[in-house]
Amino acid sequence: MHWNRRRDLEGGKELGVWLLVDDGAVDEELYVETHEYRGGGFDVYTATPDGEWTHEGEFADVDSAFERALDVIESSSHPLEGSRPE
Repeated sequence: MHWNRRRDLEGGKELGVWLLVDDGAVDEELYVETHEYRGGGFDVYTATPDGEWTHEGEFADVDSAFERALDVIESSSHPLEGSRPE
């Protein structure tokens, strides 16, 4: 299993999207989402294909949200494929 950033799925309010892929099937999704359009900050959450959501945190700035997303990946014990986002 490995995490893969999917820039093709990013856009709109999704600033960062990673998929945890196991033998071609998505096991978990990780999102950094903005709520600036409604006066809010940024959220990080995970989701499973079964529809289970886990809120990983709310942040005032985008850098903190991306750091939390990378912490989630690093604590999962599954590698991130490709380079770490800056």
